[in-house]
Amino acid sequence: MGPKSGQGSAEPPRERIERLVAEGLMPWAAVEQAERLWQERLRHSVTMPNGEQVWITLDDLYHVIVDSRIWRHPERIVRALESVFEIRALEHGRRLAFSRWYEGGRERLAALVLYPDRTLRTMHLIDERRLRRYTRKVGEVVWRQ
Repeated sequence: MGPKSGQGSAEPPRERIERLVAEGLMPWAAVEQAERLWQERLRHSVTMPNGEQVWITLDDLYHVIVDSRIWRHPERIVRALESVFEIRALEHGRRLAFSRWYEGGRERLAALVLYPDRTLRTMHLIDERRLRRYTRKVGEVVWRQ
């Protein structure tokens, strides 16, 4: 696979998770739940609506679950990838994918950064206003559902 996640950052993703757990900011049970999801569903790739497979490394999982809205519901990673409706070009071959799905009667939106080697780098839950801002400012559309 391509570059290792966390490259260039001062704190490797696994160490960051361990620190957050030690500081009481994330329960170890949430890490274990996310790791089980990775073992069962994420490590073998997730297919987006455009037919492209995306791989999630364990370091990428740790990077993504830092957000409490994701570690509380790690299945959102799968839902977000399976619900991508638009992909835009970024610099250095990276892409920004936008996703929309419904959960508990509420619309959820996410922005996902994909590396050229088809790995997930990061995922952020966003709101409609941020989605509009991204779509005005970020690269050309390379795929739209």
